Amino acid sequence: MSSLSATEHALPLTLSRAKPQPAPILYSRGWAFSLVALDIVMLFAASAFGLAVAYRTWSPAVLWPAFSHASIIFVCIWLILFERFGMYKRSFALSVKDEFYYTVAALILGVLPQLALYTLVPEIPISRLGLLASAGFAIVAVGGARALAHGLRNAVRAHRPRRIAIVGAGSRIGLVAESLNIIDGTEVLRLDVADIDATVKSINLGEDAPLDDIDWFRAAKAWGCDTLLLTEVLPPHVMPHILEVAAQRHIKVAFAPPRVQCHAYSLTLTTDGHQALIVPSQLRACTPSARLLKRLLDLSLAVPAAIIFMPIMALAALAIWLESGSPILFRQQRVGRGGKTFDILKFRSMKPDAESSTGPVWASERDDRTTKVGAFLRRTSIDELPQLFNVMFGEMSVVGPRPERPVFVNEFRRLLPRYDERHLVRPGITGWSQVNMRRVLQPTEAGEKLSYDLFYVEHWSLFMDMSVIFKTAVEFLFHRAA
Repeated sequence: MSSLSATEHALPLTLSRAKPQPAPILYSRGWAFSLVALDIVMLFAASAFGLAVAYRTWSPAVLWPAFSHASIIFVCIWLILFERFGMYKRSFALSVKDEFYYTVAALILGVLPQLALYTLVPEIPISRLGLLASAGFAIVAVGGARALAHGLRNAVRAHRPRRIAIVGAGSRIGLVAESLNIIDGTEVLRLDVADIDATVKSINLGEDAPLDDIDWFRAAKAWGCDTLLLTEVLPPHVMPHILEVAAQRHIKVAFAPPRVQCHAYSLTLTTDGHQALIVPSQLRACTPSARLLKRLLDLSLAVPAAIIFMPIMALAALAIWLESGSPILFRQQRVGRGGKTFDILKFRSMKPDAESSTGPVWASERDDRTTKVGAFLRRTSIDELPQLFNVMFGEMSVVGPRPERPVFVNEFRRLLPRYDERHLVRPGITGWSQVNMRRVLQPTEAGEKLSYDLFYVEHWSLFMDMSVIFKTAVEFLFHRAA
C-alpha cells in the first residue's frame, strides 16, 4: 500500500467526512444455529470426500471405520475453532468475497492443531493425506456455503430496510442521525420534541395501556418503526411500560445521547445500588495481554518471512545497485504507536534525488520519478519487504494502520478529530484499510481511510489479523490493481 506523501501546502484544506464503517453483524440465535448446522453438514461431506481420496476407494466398508472416528474429531475441532474465532457470534466481512476469505483463513488455521493431534495420537485412524484432502474440500464446501449464506442474508436485509424513529429536540436529532451508520434503503422518522419529560408526566399508566397519550410514541408505532432512538433518558418509572408495548410491536428501544459516541474505548452499563453507571474501558487491542499476543504473532511471522524472502531481497538490492547505484534502502520518518517517530525501511524505488527540487510530493500510480526497477518493486510490493525488520525491531506490526509522515499527521490531526486514535496500536505493513481500499489513494480519501483504521482498532482480534494477512497474500498473488 503506497502511503500518503505530499507537501504540507499540497494537502487539501478540507476533507470529506467519511461515514463510520458499519459495526460487525451480530448473529441472532436462529442464524447462529443455522450456521452451525450448515458447517456440520459441509465439514462431514468434506471429510468423506477427503478420506475417499486418501484411501482411493468409495467402499463404505473400508471408509466407515476411519469416518466414524476421525471425521467426528475433524468436525468437532473445526467447530470449536470457529466458535473461538467468534464465527457464530458476528461477521466483520464487508462482502461475499470477504466472507469466503475469512472462512478459508479459519480453515487453514484449523489444519495445524489437527496435524499436531494426529502426530501425538497415532492411534487415530486417519492419514495426513486424508486430513489435507478433507481441508481442501472444506475450503470449497464450507467457504462456498458461508459465502452464499452471507449473500442470502444481505438479500433479505435489502428487502427489509430498517425503519428508525429518532425522538428529541431538533438539533439533537440531527447530531444523532449524522452519527448513525444509515445505509441505503434505511428510512428515518424525525420526531421533534422539545421536552420529552413533559410528554410523559401526565399519562395514566393504569388506564392508557398502549400509551397512545404519548404523541411521539403513538406516531412511531403507527409509522411502523423497528428501532426507537431517544436523545434523552426517560424517567425510570415510564420505561417498563414503554418496553412492554414496544416488545409487543417488535420495536427495539435505545437511548442515543449525542455526547456518548463511539471512540477508541468500549462502554458497559453497570449498576451500583439504584444508580446506573456508564463505564468506559480500554479496547481489547490496547490491553497489555493483547499487545503481548500481537507481538508474539508478529515475531512468529516476521522472522520466518525475512528468512524465506532473503534471496528475493538480495536480488532486489542487486538490481537497484546495478541500475542507479546506492543507496539501496530508503529511510523515511513516520509516526508510530503513541505518536513516536521511527524510520521506515523500503527498497529505494525512485531516483536518489527524486525530491531535491520539488520537496515531498504525493505518490501517484504512474510517477515519473520512479526507476524501472523501482516500478517493478512497487507493482509487486517487494519494496515493502524491508519493513519486516521494522516489525522485528518493534516499530511496526504485520497488520495495522499504515504509518504516515509527521508533516501530514499534523495536518490530518487538524482536519480529522479522531486521527490520533489510529496511533493506539503499532502501524502495519498491511491493514484493514489496505485490503478494503485501492492501493494508491488521493489526499481527499484520508477521511475514509481513517474510518477503516478506526474499525480495525475498535474490533481487533488475532483472527482478524490472520484474515487480513490471508487476504493480502491472495490479492498479492493476483496483483490487485490500484
